[in-house]
Amino acid sequence: MVLEKPCNNMAVSLHREIETQRYQIITIFKMKMTLKNLVIALGLISSTIAFAQEEKVDTLNVHEQRITSLEDGLLQLKKLKFSGYIQAQWQSSQLDSLLNKSNDMKVGTGIYGAEKVAGTKNYNRYGVRRGRLKATYEDFGCQAVIEFDISEGGLKTKDLYLNVLDPWLNTFAIKGGVFDNPFGYEIAYSSSRLESPERSRLIQTLFPDEKTLGSMLTIQAPKTSPWNVLKFETGLVAGNAISKDYKSKKDFVAHLTYNKALETMKFGIGASLYSGTTLQTDTNVYVIKNSAFSRNIGTKPNGFATRQYFGVDGQFSVATDLGLTQIRAEYITGTQPGSATSSASPNGFDPTASGFSASPTYIRKFQGGYINFVQDIADTKHSIVVKYDFYDPNTGVSGDKISYLTSGTTKLGKADMAYSTLGLGYMYRMNNNVRIMAYYDMVSNEKVTLKGFMAKKDLADNVVTVRLQYKF
Repeated sequence: MVLEKPCNNMAVSLHREIETQRYQIITIFKMKMTLKNLVIALGLISSTIAFAQEEKVDTLNVHEQRITSLEDGLLQLKKLKFSGYIQAQWQSSQLDSLLNKSNDMKVGTGIYGAEKVAGTKNYNRYGVRRGRLKATYEDFGCQAVIEFDISEGGLKTKDLYLNVLDPWLNTFAIKGGVFDNPFGYEIAYSSSRLESPERSRLIQTLFPDEKTLGSMLTIQAPKTSPWNVLKFETGLVAGNAISKDYKSKKDFVAHLTYNKALETMKFGIGASLYSGTTLQTDTNVYVIKNSAFSRNIGTKPNGFATRQYFGVDGQFSVATDLGLTQIRAEYITGTQPGSATSSASPNGFDPTASGFSASPTYIRKFQGGYINFVQDIADTKHSIVVKYDFYDPNTGVSGDKISYLTSGTTKLGKADMAYSTLGLGYMYRMNNNVRIMAYYDMVSNEKVTLKGFMAKKDLADNVVTVRLQYKF
């Protein structure tokens, strides 16, 4: 018994040691398995995260590409600008002794048939005077402009040109196509800003549609330069308004201006020159001698008649407590070739067209101009306008010499009559887009005794214009 007890104790101790080691081995194995599973799990998670990140990066790249594409599209759209305006108006005209409307009416058709009844004193018409749509694209100093005039009368081109500014000095610009004739001030003054319904009679006669076809150079220093106050525009043009060119000889035109802006005042002056020709389609060319037209002996057929203008213009504006005051004036004189019935410059002239008929050329010395006064009423949206313009197409004769319509020994007619117009107007600027105008033109003509006219009396040809304009 004594010997058996120690053996039992040793067996128990050995058993306990074996169990302890087995437990440790199992624990270590479990720990290894746990770590292995953890590593596998972390690997799977890392792979998933990496895959997700890879997908996320790809998605971001796609979005970035799309955003870049949209930005490029917006940038291109910013280079393209659309603008325009619509002028809807109502006009009423007096009727002369022959029941003819004023030539200053610009909407509607003439008066015919039943409207020419006894006692008729005036008539009126609705119309769209101007419906302009303009597209401008600018990029790297280049500018392309397309502008159309749309009305009930149809579609007509107004501007169609390319303008390129030099990228080095930003001083020289070359323009080609159909654009405003670079002569004087009123031609380039936008029709949407005009305080009168139309430009002066002189401008309408010498420069139909205000446009020309040709090429032009503009020289003006950048705005940061003290020489920016000077601007010189010059060009070679076809001289047939916006119609096709019909002659190899080109007309030269130039305009030099000086403009200065102070804190509350602006002023500018300019001088212009136009030197060109018109085609003589007939051997008969008439000039003024002793207050009558006389045939210029020795004139060659299909020659060229001189068309030459000299002009000066000035502008002044000042802001006071009474409101903005603006004064603009222009004077032009020169030599104008025309026909027996008109002193207007060519517009649509095409001697090669089928049915074209040659006619004599009448050379006239002319003068004309305008002065325009605009007064804003304090800081309100109201303005008053007073404008006076005059045009004498033939300074070589007086009214008492004009007795028959291009007949008799003098060959003087209606085309030689002088006109003046006093205009009174009111404007209301509802906002930056909408403007309402009411205007009254009082037209006076040189007193003549033309056949069919009221002798020594002013013709009844005053015009009332009411216009609603929307600009965008």
